[in-house]
Amino acid sequence: MKNKHFGVLASWMLGGLLMVSSCEKMVISSADGTGDEDANVVVQVMSYEMQPFQQTGTRGEGGEACNRLNFIVYDEAGERIKQEVQLLGDSDFGTARFSLQEGRYYLVALAHSSLGNPTSTNLHKIQFTNKTGYTDTFLYAGALEVGEEQVDCELHLKRIVSKVRFVFSDPLPASADSIRFYYEGGSGTFDATTGLGVVKSKQQQWFAVNHDESVYEIYTIPRADNDKLKVQVSTYQTQGGEVELLTEREISDIPIRRNCITTCRGSLSGTAEQPQISIDIDTTWDDEGIEFTF
Repeated sequence: MKNKHFGVLASWMLGGLLMVSSCEKMVISSADGTGDEDANVVVQVMSYEMQPFQQTGTRGEGGEACNRLNFIVYDEAGERIKQEVQLLGDSDFGTARFSLQEGRYYLVALAHSSLGNPTSTNLHKIQFTNKTGYTDTFLYAGALEVGEEQVDCELHLKRIVSKVRFVFSDPLPASADSIRFYYEGGSGTFDATTGLGVVKSKQQQWFAVNHDESVYEIYTIPRADNDKLKVQVSTYQTQGGEVELLTEREISDIPIRRNCITTCRGSLSGTAEQPQISIDIDTTWDDEGIEFTF
């Protein structure tokens, strides 16, 4: 079977409920804005989902959780008025400064490792896409009131995604050079005021095949109206500029939960079995991971 729709293999290289409130710690300060004479609002990321944030960006610190930060300010109508984008390695990574008139605003901070920035013009529909990819993603969202004095705000971000980890019991086809996960049930778009997915997205992630590796991971943002994922797993090989489909398997009713890893174990070539759910301990994310056999 040959499929020219996926003829540009660069695409697979492109290819993730909390309550939100005001800043956990907000203090009015007479500080000078740390080098920015016009800034009257200084925000700093302090932690990701109970993990301390450190600006050094070394493995096991802030840089392991994400390599991109988006700080966004909205007006009371939910329209974006300012934003700052930071990349891992920037000297001020983790700290943003804004000059704002007195008034009430809504502040959003996103930490992720996508290949680009999400669409963020609408507070209630912030969107990641298949092109930029889906990664571990953390959110802070809360009210911000600016008066005559400088505002310093320490942010503690919460994870808004679910991770699904696939562990295949059989080897992928020897000629396979790429694998695609096409899935529905979650979302790539979320409402910053809730952290929940708001669009029934059709997501996909591509990976180059490493025949020494049998584990693949995808991300989605759970929606309020659904806690199951349907995933189509396809393997491909490239010959003469065309992409040939080798195998395809659909896996349904995969349970997902925010800040939780669902581990799916099974065979790509075997017959689907009755799903068996068990609890596995995962100390990196939520204390309870989900085991799913297909």
